[in-house]
Amino acid sequence: MRLIRSSFLAALLPAFLAAPVQAAEEPVTIGFFSHLSGNFAEYGASFKNAVELYLDQVKQQGGIEGRPVKLIVEDDRNSPQEAATVARKIAGTPGVVLAIGSWSTTSSMAASPIFSEAKIPQISPTSSHPDFTKQSDYVFRQNNTDDILAQYNADTIQQKLKANKVVIPYSQDDWGVYTGKATAEAIKKAGGEVLLLESVQPGSRDFRPFISKVKALKPEGVFLALPYQEASIFIQQLRQAGIDIPVGGGIPLTSPKFIELAGKAAEGVVLHTIFFAQDPSKKAFTDAYKAKYGKLPDQFAALAYDATGVGVEAIRRVIKSGKPLTGEAVRDELANGPAYEGVTGVTKYDHGNVKKDPIFITVKNGQFALF
Repeated sequence: MRLIRSSFLAALLPAFLAAPVQAAEEPVTIGFFSHLSGNFAEYGASFKNAVELYLDQVKQQGGIEGRPVKLIVEDDRNSPQEAATVARKIAGTPGVVLAIGSWSTTSSMAASPIFSEAKIPQISPTSSHPDFTKQSDYVFRQNNTDDILAQYNADTIQQKLKANKVVIPYSQDDWGVYTGKATAEAIKKAGGEVLLLESVQPGSRDFRPFISKVKALKPEGVFLALPYQEASIFIQQLRQAGIDIPVGGGIPLTSPKFIELAGKAAEGVVLHTIFFAQDPSKKAFTDAYKAKYGKLPDQFAALAYDATGVGVEAIRRVIKSGKPLTGEAVRDELANGPAYEGVTGVTKYDHGNVKKDPIFITVKNGQFALF
């Protein structure tokens, strides 16, 4: 039996040696990182769900030009130090040609020098600080910059809610500091008055001193430049204090988690977004997401879905061109490729940036509705 088996293997060996390894069978490796635990993990979960949904659909279609896709998932815990650590891990993995992440500007910026040095393009679905894309030619974003969002914030409170004398609590982090100040400037530029612009420490739960100031100042409206956890507590305490003035908010509050945590206090809040799940033109994505995860996608899921789509199409063009698939080649396709029509609008990078039009929504009967 040993002789027969050896002879059989010997007969097969030339065939194995003669068959070259097909490049089409080599996996395309993509790294993904965001905060999947700790505060604001709901945002990271939306990211991960959408990235995996898009790549599942790619798999069902036979991969990218016949090549399977390998996804590396890392949790940065919304920490810049951890983001740098996982970026080094992803960049050190052989074959990675694209990185998607992270949620916050702080974590995204901590990771980007590592990816840039490794010549791996990075697409953040939501990093909005203007400085993010100024770091290198390998850095891209999928949503509007904070200066554009600040104007949409001002439009929300002034045009939609007709409030011209405003108070703004903002989160004491990179995003909140820039957003609070830029929104205040946009309101003033449009003829409004900001009666109070004050920072809130992340994780705060007692806003009564702030709300006492609001009561004394008698503003016409409040703009919340806060994540959903702090915002939900703030508006509950605002309503408990008997203050029934209009409230607007930025894109962090478009997460369904805001309504879940704020409850009835969220009724009437007006927000702007670049994705609305009930839009009939987004039905295919919305239905697929709901079928897989049992809930509607939010703006963060939509942005991550489009970031993945833009990246995959850039990879596809490199493979079809016959060039070696490298991070540098994918970067060139991202920077110079055609416009991409996604569920959050058109993506056409200009020095890594995009500009997308807002959709105004409100909380009505415990769910988001067009304003």
